[in-house]
Amino acid sequence: MINVPALGETVYAARGLGCYCNGVPARVSERSELAESYLSTSSFGEWDETVLLGVRRAGLELRTWGDGYGYALVATGRLDAMADVWAQPYDVAAMPVIISEAGGRFTDWRGVPGYEGGSGLASNGRIHDELLKLLASSPRR
Repeated sequence: MINVPALGETVYAARGLGCYCNGVPARVSERSELAESYLSTSSFGEWDETVLLGVRRAGLELRTWGDGYGYALVATGRLDAMADVWAQPYDVAAMPVIISEAGGRFTDWRGVPGYEGGSGLASNGRIHDELLKLLASSPRR
């Protein structure tokens, strides 16, 4: 569950039962190209400059919608991807279920599924592999 009380939104999922936002089914975006996709992160301060430049050159629109809210935006199709250079299990433990039940994909920056990799990457699934390639050169992975 991701609860955003200031906005009156709760995104929740259960394996095999789907993902919902305030009782309405939630789905990831349909965008299949990196160019003009929206990528969010909790902070650009920890990003390696060469990786950040590669992401910008790929034509991604960059935003900061921190932590759980960014993942909620991916699950509801309002963002195409959310990436955290550093993530603790308590930050992202719910994301593999929420994102997959919304039709997307969640891994760490190495592409390993699950929440214990020390980083987080959620996407609509269609652009995930391309994002992993862009992030691959990060020395901080």
